[in-house]
Amino acid sequence: MSYRIISEYCVSCGACARKCSENAIFGEIKSGFEIDPFVCMECGNCFNTCKRGAIMDPLGNRSTVTSRKQKHSKAVIDHEICAGCKICFMNCPQEAISIIKKGLFTGSYCSVNPDICIGCGICTEYCITGAVNLEVS
Repeated sequence: MSYRIISEYCVSCGACARKCSENAIFGEIKSGFEIDPFVCMECGNCFNTCKRGAIMDPLGNRSTVTSRKQKHSKAVIDHEICAGCKICFMNCPQEAISIIKKGLFTGSYCSVNPDICIGCGICTEYCITGAVNLEVS
């Protein structure tokens, strides 16, 4: 019996798909993901990765929800090296990143709202300058 259900608790961050060594999880960030039960090898990587409790195990148990009181990673952007390219902004499934204008002629940089960020790490993968990192809050 495979890990075949991604529930309504899914925020479409894609962390489960990135951890799946068999490519049994497919979908798109911000649109949703599904598990192919014929490809799933029941390794549990997706189950152990999901911080939102969206993956169901073969017995119907939800993956462990990371409590807001527990310390977990949040994205932090170094404004000194941020290019203001907006790639992290466009790919954040939680819309936790905003664009901050520096000035009339000096460009912009990206900023993370830690209250919205779930620490999925997608922004770190897309950052072209290495300005985005995950840090334990």
